[in-house]
Amino acid sequence: MTITSTFVKVRWIVFLAFVFAVTRAFAVPAIQISPAPSWVVPVIPGGKAPSLKEFSGGYYLSFSDTQVNLDKKTTYERFIRQIVNESGIQNGSEVSVTFDPMYENLTFHNIIIWRNGQAIPQLNRSNFNILPLETDRQRFIYNGYYSASVILKDIRKGDRIEVSFSRKGWNPVFQNKYSRNLSFYTYDYTSHIHYAIIAKKGREILFKDFNKPPVKTIKVTQEGEAHEWDLKNVKNIPYDDNVPFWYNKQPFVQVTEYKSWKEVVDWGLNFYQVPAITGALKDKVDEWKKSSISTIQFIETAVRFVQDDIRYMGIETGENSHRPHDPASVFKQRYGDCKDKAFLLCAILKANDIECDPLLVDTYKRASLSDYLPSPNNFNHVVVRMRLRDEGPYLNAQDAIIFVDATISLQGGALSKLNFPPYGQGLLLKKGQKRPIALPIQNPGYLTVTEDIYLPEEGDTAANGRVEVKTIYFEGQADDFRSFFQQSVISETEESYLNYYRDTYKHAEFELSDTLEFYDQREASNFSLFERYTMKNAWQYDSTRKKYYFNILGKILYDQLTILPNRKRKDPVFLKYPYHNTYTIRVHTGGTRLVPHDSWNIERAAYLIHFKSEFLNDENVWELTYEYETRQDHVPVALAGQFRSDMEKLADNLNYQLTTADLGDISKSNVNWGTVIFSLLTVCGSAFFFRRLYRYSPLAGQENEPAIPIGGWVALIGISIALQPFVILFTMLNQSGSIYYTKSGWDVLNDRSGMMILGYRVLLLFEMFFNVMMVCFSVLLNFLFFKKRDSFPMLYSVYMGGNLLFVIADTAAAYFLYGVSGNNYDSQLNQVFRQIIQSAIWIPYLNKSVRVRQTFVNTFESARVLEPSSEE
Repeated sequence: MTITSTFVKVRWIVFLAFVFAVTRAFAVPAIQISPAPSWVVPVIPGGKAPSLKEFSGGYYLSFSDTQVNLDKKTTYERFIRQIVNESGIQNGSEVSVTFDPMYENLTFHNIIIWRNGQAIPQLNRSNFNILPLETDRQRFIYNGYYSASVILKDIRKGDRIEVSFSRKGWNPVFQNKYSRNLSFYTYDYTSHIHYAIIAKKGREILFKDFNKPPVKTIKVTQEGEAHEWDLKNVKNIPYDDNVPFWYNKQPFVQVTEYKSWKEVVDWGLNFYQVPAITGALKDKVDEWKKSSISTIQFIETAVRFVQDDIRYMGIETGENSHRPHDPASVFKQRYGDCKDKAFLLCAILKANDIECDPLLVDTYKRASLSDYLPSPNNFNHVVVRMRLRDEGPYLNAQDAIIFVDATISLQGGALSKLNFPPYGQGLLLKKGQKRPIALPIQNPGYLTVTEDIYLPEEGDTAANGRVEVKTIYFEGQADDFRSFFQQSVISETEESYLNYYRDTYKHAEFELSDTLEFYDQREASNFSLFERYTMKNAWQYDSTRKKYYFNILGKILYDQLTILPNRKRKDPVFLKYPYHNTYTIRVHTGGTRLVPHDSWNIERAAYLIHFKSEFLNDENVWELTYEYETRQDHVPVALAGQFRSDMEKLADNLNYQLTTADLGDISKSNVNWGTVIFSLLTVCGSAFFFRRLYRYSPLAGQENEPAIPIGGWVALIGISIALQPFVILFTMLNQSGSIYYTKSGWDVLNDRSGMMILGYRVLLLFEMFFNVMMVCFSVLLNFLFFKKRDSFPMLYSVYMGGNLLFVIADTAAAYFLYGVSGNNYDSQLNQVFRQIIQSAIWIPYLNKSVRVRQTFVNTFESARVLEPSSEE
């Protein structure tokens, strides 16, 4: 044979191989058409038609039948679709069936349109479109599924579409053992649901009922035994909003031929026998061994390589739906799904004599995994458990164990700080393992958010305030945010964060004052983010109260809460778990504020809440601190009412209003009953004293002319004295009430020294005593004024002089005690000046005016004095 002829043959071989590959790549799987299998158990469709409000889309299923012949590895399905209206014609006129041509043969038996009792056959092979259907492509998983679909012609309102077909063949990965859930769930009404599992007598099958499905019956057939379930008039069972994803109250039956969890373990071990590594993979492992100063460092290197350098993508056709690809192939192609990455990590670790095993978990069932019968179908994810001995500062105990999810990229921190999600339970693929194991949560992480709000002067619409936000994510929280941040366009993230504050404070004008600043400290397992904004028109004006105000909105935490509607709940409540947020809002006020001082804790089995409000006088900052931590992934339905109340309380405390004279709200839980009682006792004492003072009469025993009518400037005094009780009461209750009669007002200076606190509280008691006494005094003066009593001029002078001395003393004491400054201090000084001017005018007038002397002449002992008539 010459070199030329050999070369020609080689070219032909290459060409034929290419043609075969292309033909295979573009080959479309075929479907078959044949009568229904003879072993199918005959079933007559039954049930009732639904009302119009029990289905959607213009059609409903009047019959659904699924029958599985275990010995023939065939699943037969039949359904009847009832078209009700024009929407049903649009939505229900296509038939589509999914199958995997790697191991399934799809055969159609019938497609019939029933119209007015007449059968119109529609089954024609040429009408089918067979197309690849990658149902999980958005998750980077290619499963090799195809759909066989046909668009039916001439569908009319009232038609019944009957379809029957069979899929023959099972995925060989399950080694001829069957497992499935038979669901009696229906989104819309279904008139009749039927299931049958057919097998030769003696074939051992396990069944488990969940949520009271129909009772199973057994019928003897030519094929052996038929286990049947039949349910008519099946309605949707609605769920409440926000339920855990593992929660299922729909009736279903689990069917399995796996008799124990050990059998499932043995099944899995067939695919995870780690081969001795060779070639490029071995070279890489040897390189890591040489460069690693400890086993811990080697493991960290291996974990980060598999997590970060092997991208997530699954080719899960045929057996590879559950069988991992060879580690060397995954290493070479640099991609794989969860089982590929877990298998590769195990191969690398075992090459360095590190004990490790794959672990099957289900991201939905989680801690409820052990409630199910043994089956490979109970799992949708694979992770790794590894055992360490005397390694590392945090893992120095003998037989220390850690868990790693190889699909989580960009994890930070040392090996001991790796996050492992709350998968609840898992099945370890280790020889001798007999049951699922409980899984810990490793380093779930937390975040801290500090929101500094710098307000301009009250009412100043020209000056800018600013908002600065510092967020730090730790451990697992840092992993999640790091992944999000790397996949985001930073400029778009910056804009969305700015818009978040614009939407939160709609009245203000927010702009970026600096670019979004971030620090990814991966080795320390944290990620920091800094935001800076200018805020114009921070203050709003309330024309009714004639005050400026600023609403403090803790939306960052509020967005993480589940606020339930006020109605009876039937299902447990989903909680984001794990989650731990310490959130601090610091409002820089520019001066001292009397704000609510409050602190409370709620500790439940499923969550913890801590709240504190205080004013930091040294910084002139109102600081609101919140801590919210979830401890479970749900709240039981029996505790839903308590959860609603707790969340509403937290939400209420995430919304405060700061006003020009804001001293906090008076609530029942915040009432200071001690000061209330003190005020009541002051009223009683004042009433006793002023009742005796009412008898005081400086002109008693003297002869006087009858009193002249009230008029002139005296009338102005009358108007003023008539309003005095109401003015003082309004000031006490509206402006000062939340200081005098609340615990937060009493404790407002609790962060100061003991003498400062004592002086402040003594001043409050003095103010309360004086104001209550002055209310009583003004009531007495009203009686004296309108009775034209001779004691009124002197007592009103005492009233005004006392007010002046009180205002001066109170202003001085307040200044020395808690540093009144700015607008509040100017307001108090203005009050002092007004009181001085009023006293300087009215006290001399009361003592020098002839009209006053002629008006107030009646003594306490005097009988009724007749005033001169207008005719005299």
